[in-house]
Amino acid sequence: MNDRKGSSSKGSAALNTNGKARVRRGSATDPQSLYARKRRERINERLRILQNLVPNGTKVDISTMLEEAVQYVKFLQLQIKLLSSEDLWMYAPLAYKGMDIGLDLKISAQV
Repeated sequence: MNDRKGSSSKGSAALNTNGKARVRRGSATDPQSLYARKRRERINERLRILQNLVPNGTKVDISTMLEEAVQYVKFLQLQIKLLSSEDLWMYAPLAYKGMDIGLDLKISAQV
């Protein structure tokens, strides 16, 4: 005898004890799911903004773009240091290329 409560011919909807369809946890209306979706949307929006700020940020994957963002911030910090120094301001245009060859270390040693 197959008279169990909750069985239906469709079989896809979960039924509660009253025989009405219930919403499964994790559905789109769950407050945690809504919060998580909004959080993901905010993160994605911030990543798009960062991609537009970083040189070549839109041409690479997210991981590479984040690495380049770190390098770019370091470059900007070095630019501030060089431009605010009376003796080193002339090296500022070379700073970005110099980061790869250790020019920033040579300049730091002079200070």
